Amino acid sequence: MPETNQGGGPRGSNLSPAEKAAFERRIAGLDKRLDDVKARDAAEDKAGRDRRSANRGMAYGLRMASELVAAVLVGGLIGYGLDQWLGTTPWLFLVMFLIGFAAGVRNVMRGYQQVQADVAKTTGGNIGKSVPDDVDD
Repeated sequence: MPETNQGGGPRGSNLSPAEKAAFERRIAGLDKRLDDVKARDAAEDKAGRDRRSANRGMAYGLRMASELVAAVLVGGLIGYGLDQWLGTTPWLFLVMFLIGFAAGVRNVMRGYQQVQADVAKTTGGNIGKSVPDDVDD
């Protein structure tokens, strides 16, 4: 009894040369489409990471600026209040203003270290591409 193909697919190794050629063309077309889909997905993923990275950078910058300003204001206000209460105008204001400034700078430096660690974790330390100098030509 001859073997019948009820599934509509190839019948094992009994393919004619024309069927084999058609099958190979379909496989090549499928490979190309899969490569196109993978490339498109990779590009979309990279674009999403770039957007998240840009938004994260803006958030870090605003946070650092607000921490610096807040520390200076809090130090100045505490110094002003102590000056009014103790009658030592302007000495405690100046001292506390400088202490607030130092605390703000310390917070910014700590935040910068967090940003560097985050960028190193995200990019593997590869922050940019190397660009040849004009004198290298």
